[in-house]
Amino acid sequence: MSRIYKRDGSPYWWYTAGTDPVRIKRSMKTRDRKVAVRIQSKWDTEIALKGAGLEVATVNIQIPFKMYTDIIAQNKKRKQSSCIRSTLNMFIRKYPDITNKHITSLLLQDYFSERKLEGKSPKTINEDHKIIHNWCVWMIAMGYLTHDPTANLIRPTLIKTRPRQAYTRAEIKKALNEAWLDHDRIFWNILYKTGLRAVDACTLTPDDINGSFIQLNQNKVERYNNAGTVVIPLHKDLQRMDIFNVMNPGSIGNSRERLKKILGHGDLHSIRHSFASHLEELGASRWDTKCLLGHKANDITAQYVKVNVSRLRQYIDSL
Repeated sequence: MSRIYKRDGSPYWWYTAGTDPVRIKRSMKTRDRKVAVRIQSKWDTEIALKGAGLEVATVNIQIPFKMYTDIIAQNKKRKQSSCIRSTLNMFIRKYPDITNKHITSLLLQDYFSERKLEGKSPKTINEDHKIIHNWCVWMIAMGYLTHDPTANLIRPTLIKTRPRQAYTRAEIKKALNEAWLDHDRIFWNILYKTGLRAVDACTLTPDDINGSFIQLNQNKVERYNNAGTVVIPLHKDLQRMDIFNVMNPGSIGNSRERLKKILGHGDLHSIRHSFASHLEELGASRWDTKCLLGHKANDITAQYVKVNVSRLRQYIDSL
């Protein structure tokens, strides 16, 4: 259908079949043969589609972006739609004036490579891949693209992180005794004696107390539509403390660093793992632990419960 031609010192040119004036001549603006061959294939495809009456109209990318994000906002939960919009916004800000025909595999692979150079984690880049892939599939359905440019892209390998460990009861006691700020001591007490996530524990209000129970919808539980209201017996120590609005959510990171300086490892969420592990050591069933943590699936709760091998010595010695 076409051929490419190059003179010394000049970029490649693309020629269609036929003779002048029917033949099309166009500079490919590249001296790299591999790039030129890919451009030739793309342009040949466009001519074939045009001849079959299936040519895709050229539109500014802002049009399918706005249409897609509006539909997502109407059909997805607010936090999920906000995440999708944010990811696509980053792509649009980098390429504000491109058209739908500029969205090629080459462009997207270059975009994801730049995201890696910016220091984004493999997990974040993989999430970007999924969101942009879904957008491209939608554009195919709407007639803005003819094929999925994300189909054969190379995704980064996810790095397996070391599982979070629970603190021992001695470490919890050490942290509470050595906390040099009162609100840290109260905050860590709440985390250990309720099992709440940090974002929920730091913003408890009197409305969350129902008699001798803490009763609330955890943010993460609500977000993923797992369990409903979580009910936790109010520990006797917490009844004597001022546990309401202990800390600004923006200060959680500082509290985490202070905890790590005392114990040398772990973080605030490790206290939630400690809550689950120590409950079962004291005789709570897996069902009890699962209800108090607000989990829907048993396998999620199983990831929180860590076996204290030293405690099992008494059973081993009795064999």
